[in-house]
Amino acid sequence: MTTAITALEQQLIDHAADLRDEMTAFCTLLLQTPSVNGVHDEHDLALVIAEQAKALGLHAQVVGANPKRPNVVISTGSEGATGLLLIGHLDTVPAGDEAAWSHPPFAGEQADGKLYGRGAVDTKGGMTAALYALWLLKQHPEALPNGRAQLICVPDEESGATGTLGIKWLHDNGLLEGKGAIYAYSDDYITLGHRGVLRYKLVCRGQAIHSGSNEWQNGTAGKNAITGMARLLLELEGLKFTYSTAPYFTEFRPIITAGTLIQGGVSINIVPDTCEAFIDIRTTPEMNRAQMEALIDACITQMAAERGVTFERELLIDASAALTPDDAAIVRVLESVVRDVKGKEPQRVVAGPANEGYLLIERGIPTICGFGPMGANAHAVDEHVIINSLTETAAIFALTAARLDRQHE
Repeated sequence: MTTAITALEQQLIDHAADLRDEMTAFCTLLLQTPSVNGVHDEHDLALVIAEQAKALGLHAQVVGANPKRPNVVISTGSEGATGLLLIGHLDTVPAGDEAAWSHPPFAGEQADGKLYGRGAVDTKGGMTAALYALWLLKQHPEALPNGRAQLICVPDEESGATGTLGIKWLHDNGLLEGKGAIYAYSDDYITLGHRGVLRYKLVCRGQAIHSGSNEWQNGTAGKNAITGMARLLLELEGLKFTYSTAPYFTEFRPIITAGTLIQGGVSINIVPDTCEAFIDIRTTPEMNRAQMEALIDACITQMAAERGVTFERELLIDASAALTPDDAAIVRVLESVVRDVKGKEPQRVVAGPANEGYLLIERGIPTICGFGPMGANAHAVDEHVIINSLTETAAIFALTAARLDRQHE
């Protein structure tokens, strides 16, 4: 069921369409400012965004615990309650083999209506659309009579979505609010939530000995930590889980990816006494951390007894499975806008990969954990955003802010 687009909303849509070239140029600049996590600090990109926001007459702050890895907080006004909160992350994953790209990953080249570059849809295209949505609302202040809209651009999402420098810091410093939020990832699904993620570092300790010794040959001394770890990883990989029965999660089941990183040994002729490995686990609402750790520890106990080695387990990441209630105002409003602007019924989904949406939901902000410009190949070669979708998404964000504002009159 569609609703009638008001005259003001049509002005926002028409105004957004006129911004195609300007938005393309700005997104190109973002792509030409590398922000690979672990290689570049986000400082330079944060300044580019903040300076553009100020040039557009928006209120912008660059703040954070680490000056080299700050947040950018942009508002349609310096005062008033925040209705719609838009979120993007400043950092990207590496480009990988740059020679495999059809267009250089940090050049921001255009071809066939697409803009190519690392971060194009994850999430520099989304931040572009969000920034210009705020500018549209600034040009039409009557769209937000009851408050303001905001965009936060956070650092260090790609290292594990812990939010330590971003969402958690903003919340702890009184800079995080909103009646509803949208994480500006790619695609036009209504992403209500995501699976959880657990990550562990495992250490296996054995006994080193010369690989040519009689004791090793006869099995009276030496314990191979690498093969001990290998046995444990295979045991963990073999654990099978049933599909979720929770609403929206039924296509997913928990899965353990064992040995995503591994290292051990010191010399080719020494039985290795230490091996380190990392495991990545995706969880559904039925599986909590305590349950998963009980399964891991049972496998550890079994392998330690069989192989005569010891194991240590260290938790690295604990992001819970998250779901925004499907009757939340932000869900209903965004769906109505997508119907009216795109002329189709949006699909409600949850994401397999985790993101920082859980942090917002845990802090009481109903969150769409992914919605933004159309594109493809996030974390892959030839990542790109469809240029026309930048303006369309800006219009959708602006209308969503306006309609969400009216929900609280």
